[in-house]
Amino acid sequence: MKQIRGNTLVGTLVAIALMAVLAVALFKGSSAFGGKSLPSRKDGKGTTVMGQAELAAKDTVCRTYLGELRASLIIAQSNNEEKFPEQLQDTKLGQEFYKCPLGGEKYVYDPTNGKVACPHPGHEKY
Repeated sequence: MKQIRGNTLVGTLVAIALMAVLAVALFKGSSAFGGKSLPSRKDGKGTTVMGQAELAAKDTVCRTYLGELRASLIIAQSNNEEKFPEQLQDTKLGQEFYKCPLGGEKYVYDPTNGKVACPHPGHEKY
C-alpha cells in the first residue's frame, strides 16, 4: 500500500478553521467568544482590536505634539521678554503640530498663560 504524502483534505480544513478563529479573535477581540468586551472610548471610535491599537498610537502622537508645542512656547516666552506668543503658529513648528492627529481639531491655546489643550473627546487629560 502506498503512503500518501502532503496535506490531506481534513488537515487543510482544520488549518483553515484555526485561522478563521484567530482572525475573529484579532478583529473582534475576546468578546466574540463570550469574553470581556473592549473598553469603549469617549470619541466612540476603535471598535476592533486593531482599531484600538491604531487609535492608541494616534493618542500618543497627540501627546507628543502637545509636549513639543509646550516646549516651544516656553522657549518663545524666554526669547520674548517673558510673554507668550499671540498664536501657536509663532512657534514656527510644522502645520501638523497645531491640530489633533486623531480628530483634526485645532488645539486650544490661551496666550495669557501659555496653556495648550486638545479639544478631542478623551484627550482632556493631555
